[in-house]
Amino acid sequence: LVQTIDFGPTLLDYFDVEATGLMQGAPLRSAIASDAPVHEAGLFGSFGGHVNVTDGRYVYMRAPLRESNDPLYEHTLMPTHMASRFAPEEFEGAELLRPLPFTKGAPVLRLPGTAWGNPYAFGTMLFDLDTDPGQSRPLLDDELELRMAGLLTELMRSSDAPESQFDRLGLPREGPVTPAHLLARDQYPLVVAATEPMPPESEFAREAPGVTTLVRDLLADSDARAALLRHLPLLANPDFAEQVGDRSPWHLAATTPGISVQVLRALGAELAAPGPVPR
Repeated sequence: LVQTIDFGPTLLDYFDVEATGLMQGAPLRSAIASDAPVHEAGLFGSFGGHVNVTDGRYVYMRAPLRESNDPLYEHTLMPTHMASRFAPEEFEGAELLRPLPFTKGAPVLRLPGTAWGNPYAFGTMLFDLDTDPGQSRPLLDDELELRMAGLLTELMRSSDAPESQFDRLGLPREGPVTPAHLLARDQYPLVVAATEPMPPESEFAREAPGVTTLVRDLLADSDARAALLRHLPLLANPDFAEQVGDRSPWHLAATTPGISVQVLRALGAELAAPGPVPR
């Protein structure tokens, strides 16, 4: 197994420059020359989504413990999006924290974060790449999940993951991972439900506001905006909202793995409810 974090040490090794102490990657010279193993397991994922680990054969995709997918924070000293600075309202709840282990003594700003979609809707999954390379048949194997959850926890600890991430995933910040921490079996109904195919657009009411209404029009209506941001919080990012403003929530769900059928139906029901959208 090799990872992106190995690129830096590999380039430094090529030019006979010693890697810094904070680098977790390893030079790939031996792996390329003799297929020597580099990592026992690799950690990967996306912000606010599943946190995943693979040992080369099995893939463990850990969903959050709670439907709220919290706590979820951004840690930064440069609060900017891809194309803009944070809006003033995005600083609500921000606080300056003591230095993290890898920030070289600098404190960091912690702000509430938002994810695209909600990984909870898809549940915790475990796959065997040897027998199921397409990852279409999730396993229910408590002993195997316990081992993979242990690998995941070890890598999160060695990467200095913030305490909030352990809380979000229901994993111990210290001590062993036990059967009480397993989620795949309990969340299996979510996994099954997530395989439901996306209903055709015609299944949903065409009256506005609804899930077939353009995002820009929903955001322009104060009540509809509240419902939309409750179910699709990343649309609070003005840059992203502008990029997808000419699409409907149905179109976003049909083209974005992070939005489940359940989330789309819940949004549709809330938008269709008579009277002001509940806050």
